[in-house]
Amino acid sequence: MASRKRRSRRPAASPRSGPGPRRLGSQEAPTPRSASADRRYQRTHRQGSSRTSWVVVGVVVVIVAVLVVVKLTGSSSPSGGIASGRNPAPVPAAVVAALENVPVAVYNSVGTGSNTDPFVEAKDQPSLTENGLPRVVYIGGEFCPYCAILRWSLVAALLRFGTFTGLKESSSSTDVAPVPTFAFFGTKYTSKYVALSAYDVEDRNGKTLEVLPKDVGKIYTKYANNSGFPFLDIANQHVASGDPPFLVPSLDSPPISALAGAGTGDMLSIARAIADPTSTYGQSIKAATFDMETNFITAAICRSNGGKPASVCDSPGVKAAEKVIAATKQVS
Repeated sequence: MASRKRRSRRPAASPRSGPGPRRLGSQEAPTPRSASADRRYQRTHRQGSSRTSWVVVGVVVVIVAVLVVVKLTGSSSPSGGIASGRNPAPVPAAVVAALENVPVAVYNSVGTGSNTDPFVEAKDQPSLTENGLPRVVYIGGEFCPYCAILRWSLVAALLRFGTFTGLKESSSSTDVAPVPTFAFFGTKYTSKYVALSAYDVEDRNGKTLEVLPKDVGKIYTKYANNSGFPFLDIANQHVASGDPPFLVPSLDSPPISALAGAGTGDMLSIARAIADPTSTYGQSIKAATFDMETNFITAAICRSNGGKPASVCDSPGVKAAEKVIAATKQVS
């Protein structure tokens, strides 16, 4: 398993002066394919006899028909599966259901462990809202394995407050660690308690997927402090930039190897492990840390929206995370 860490491309901007979020490393887009690799994706055709010409015409007709099917189904291959960028397959309903129904007892039992606050607590900053709701801004890249890992906890936390429509599946870049995960491109999130602005600016091949809106770009410039991806801002009160501090310590660690070993598309195994971190596979990927991160993200949202809904925000696991956050020194 490759052990190199990679720094992400990011919108050009002047770094923020003064104290910034904790810098925990970052991910970089993969390098372009070699000329030989590009040639593997190219098809060449030569005209020969008139019979060959008619065969070519027939092949073109078939290709056009296939492209029409792809366009209509939203899949880049006849069998669906993981696809980079704009045409990923939908996440199986069983995966979403498993995360949506993680027992509260699981979150309560794992609490926060011995972990410190994964966020930097911002002091005296203007509130970040959308339609009167606290706004969560996520910025990452589909290629980035730490972004892939964080999206599991982020999705699990947001499912405690609302619902996703059009959530897709993806995986991080195969040349680093192909971690099965979610794709936010084209996804809609609905909630009475929190708003979501999620952007993966590069696909699994390091090509531009989304351009940050100006307001989001300003947020990233102000708080990221050149720490790369993933980036998470919850209402301008809780900010995290760079590798999740305790979710997975290293690309060479057993958890990320086990995650990548799940195989692209085997998201259900990961979701079930998060719901049952004491299972064999749950222990192999340290699924309890996913639940701890979910508690912290949930607590940050609860602190931003006045503790709603109480059924979530008053649970012991969330309260334990709130206690840790409250004890963290704020920075300007």
